[in-house]
Amino acid sequence: LVLGLALSASPSFAQYSERGSLVGSGAPDVDASGRSVKNPRVRAIHSENVGDEGGTAYLIRKDPFLAYQLGRNLNFREFRTRDGVFATGPEGISGQGGPMNDPTVAKITANNQTSCLGCHNLPNGNPGGGANFSKDSGMGRNSPHYYGGGIMEMLAIQNRESLMAELDTDGDGWVSVAESQAAPSELTVEVGTGSGPGVAPGTGPGRASVAQVVSYGNPRLTNATTGRPQFNHIVRVWFGGPDGSGGIQQVQADAIDGLTATHYNFEIVVWGWGQIGNGAALNPTNRAFLWDPFKAHSGLDAYDPSSALDPDGDGVSKPTLAGAIQFPATHLAPDAGNNVAPAGYSMDDPDKDGYLNEISEGDLDLGEWFMLNAPRPAFAGTKAEYLGGLQRMNSMGCTSCHTPNWTLQPATPDEPWTGDRRLFDLAVSWNEDAGRLEGRLDRLYTQVGDEYVPNLDGFHVRGIFTDLLHHEMGEGFAEKAFDGSIQTEWRTPPLWGVGSGFPWGHVGASLTIEEAILRHGGDALESRVAYETSSAAVRAEVLSFLNKLVLYDIESLPTDIDGDGVISENFLVAGKNTGVERFNAEWLFRVPVEIQGDVQNVDGETVRSFAATNLHDAYGLGLLLRQDSDLDGWPDAWDPLPMKAGYKDGIVN
Repeated sequence: LVLGLALSASPSFAQYSERGSLVGSGAPDVDASGRSVKNPRVRAIHSENVGDEGGTAYLIRKDPFLAYQLGRNLNFREFRTRDGVFATGPEGISGQGGPMNDPTVAKITANNQTSCLGCHNLPNGNPGGGANFSKDSGMGRNSPHYYGGGIMEMLAIQNRESLMAELDTDGDGWVSVAESQAAPSELTVEVGTGSGPGVAPGTGPGRASVAQVVSYGNPRLTNATTGRPQFNHIVRVWFGGPDGSGGIQQVQADAIDGLTATHYNFEIVVWGWGQIGNGAALNPTNRAFLWDPFKAHSGLDAYDPSSALDPDGDGVSKPTLAGAIQFPATHLAPDAGNNVAPAGYSMDDPDKDGYLNEISEGDLDLGEWFMLNAPRPAFAGTKAEYLGGLQRMNSMGCTSCHTPNWTLQPATPDEPWTGDRRLFDLAVSWNEDAGRLEGRLDRLYTQVGDEYVPNLDGFHVRGIFTDLLHHEMGEGFAEKAFDGSIQTEWRTPPLWGVGSGFPWGHVGASLTIEEAILRHGGDALESRVAYETSSAAVRAEVLSFLNKLVLYDIESLPTDIDGDGVISENFLVAGKNTGVERFNAEWLFRVPVEIQGDVQNVDGETVRSFAATNLHDAYGLGLLLRQDSDLDGWPDAWDPLPMKAGYKDGIVN
């Protein structure tokens, strides 16, 4: 009751992108569209016990669409000074951070965004991209979209597991010199033809007819018994040596020397265009892709024991609640948690701004859950148009790098595969009669009692167009960095969504797709020449195909979400007409959002307001571990003074 009164009667809490009040209430935080963040900022509490009401395991297993929406809102929330955004002192707003190869030269503009939405904003309120920000060079760097982010991460982890299954023959989690020498000189993974729910066997655009393979390079050491493995640069390597008790522990080394460094391990880096120096781009998982920019761009320090949970010391963590292994060997959250409160949050305050535990482990659980389930892009055209465009891409050799299809293998007890960990798939296709994209919610879970259990089946990933590798791209894509170093090697970007990707290229210097094609050189030179020497009609067909690989506004997409095979024009939720049936996670909560409905706007017109009349119950604000009586962002379970606002630590403002 106290929280409900505070939400409705305290305009001082209604700031920035947080708009939870009703139209006509007289409060400033009103949004009739219903698209803004509705829930107040409350640090989520990580719990692996499904019985802990309001903890993250409870939300993910018992109210997973609410967990998805809370993760979505964390991604798109504009953080405030009261949340600890930006560092203080010389590292403050728009400072410089991170060294380049020349350690005297700064790498990135730091503390320059209050929200992920500041860069990932096309289309707005979605896991989009497009914005350019200052990084590595004066030309900037394009932000990628992360539609289908869970699929990207699962493929990278699956490929790593496939390579390790071939290399690590003794199963100790490391690759020894002997294992390296016994390995083939070229390691490949099979892309696969797929027979999962992404497409029925023998049907659907772009179905592979034969298995393809992708090469990750040479796992043998450069000097036979010493040196480094010769992988493609999308693979980042670390080293281990004797721990004194017969085991192996991680050591700081650049190569195997046979003494202190005797083994290696590795990750496949799924996010980032490419990095000068280590070459392996930025983040190997969605979770790191969340907390790393929070730190770099917003000065928000994350505390995350889940990322550091590595009991056997091989640099690889146990799976998170979303099911993804992490890589503490290379990626540790900035708040180490050296001083942890009895309640379980960190008191370290690494940036010394007085705000503790700015991003909680539970926040990352929810943000990662959203990124895992972020819907994939679509093809806004017919099956014939897809097949025709794909044939042209094949004939020009484009698909040798932009690999069209992959397969997620189902979880099996005798293989290292984890299966498709998502809660749902949004199958989006072009309705030629209606002239629009339409969706279908495919549930990838089984309800067991009141819990949602992922099926962990296989899934055929159609139309992704990437080999998850780095390639030499020639002078057209050469980047002169701040320190004068030159980089011409870049990750193969997935082409799904490329039709919505203006501008194009790693620095956004190409203002049309064709300009980006004509910059291709190096490993892609033959494909560029094939495009250049094709007829105008063929080039137009390729461009038309690429322009139909699109993103879309997820929450307004007409979608069959109740599984009746029809997209209703008047979809009822909690007894209210919400208009055209569409994918809105709020309709799928344990307690669905009840909209305000028809109201009079400031011009005297009747409009439908999507503001929530049952915000407290729908968003679980009364759940034990989500209660925040004084609305200071500290849940009562962590707050020493739960009835007195104290934004920094629950006590001090």
